Amino acid sequence: MNRFDIVNKAEGDEESATLLSTVRPTRTQHSVYQQMACETVGVLFLTATIAMKADALGIGAMLAVMIFALGHISGAHLNPAVTLAVAIRGKIGWLRAALYMVAQVAGAFLGGLVPMLVLDDVGDKIAFPKRGDDVGVLAALTVETVFTLALALVVLNVATSKAQEGNSFFGLAIGFTVLAAAKANAGISGACFNPAVGVSLPVLREHYDDIWIYCVGPLLGGALAGGLFMLTARGDEF
Repeated sequence: MNRFDIVNKAEGDEESATLLSTVRPTRTQHSVYQQMACETVGVLFLTATIAMKADALGIGAMLAVMIFALGHISGAHLNPAVTLAVAIRGKIGWLRAALYMVAQVAGAFLGGLVPMLVLDDVGDKIAFPKRGDDVGVLAALTVETVFTLALALVVLNVATSKAQEGNSFFGLAIGFTVLAAAKANAGISGACFNPAVGVSLPVLREHYDDIWIYCVGPLLGGALAGGLFMLTARGDEF
């Protein structure tokens, strides 16, 4: 084996170790408990922002900064639909994905409880995603599916692909996707695109009618995004 063969083998081993570490953490990586804590905290702030009636710009900005802050620890999925897409894409194991989803839902409920204390004190109620007046179930479900597909597809391409590895704009790309989707669809479906938010805030407001839309639509969109990435990505991504 000559010098160049040794170098190439070492580089190949290093790349394999890097890819493996995305699924099976090493001792130098953050533990699953640290990652779950980050998912909980990130979703808490995102949900609190929504509950406090922020506009689309505020929601997109909060998501972007949480991704920049926590992405190096947990990946900052902050959304069960995104976690589903990442699991289908193969960048996270299914057990870890399930634990992420539990943490995200817990964070969403905590994120709704904090604003409840504040708003109740001033005689107001927390906001929650709901269909617009005279908007049918199919229309709302379609919007939640299609625009979650857009969100998850952006995440997969800017934050998990080799071609975009190490970029500095991933948080902005994801935040602006939510901003645009929320601006376009707030009056139709309530622009949720996140099952954790879509369950927690309606439950806290005791408005249960459309919760299934905010579960089925986004999760379907996330699954479609994972499948589309598998279909369109280069073979060396896997």
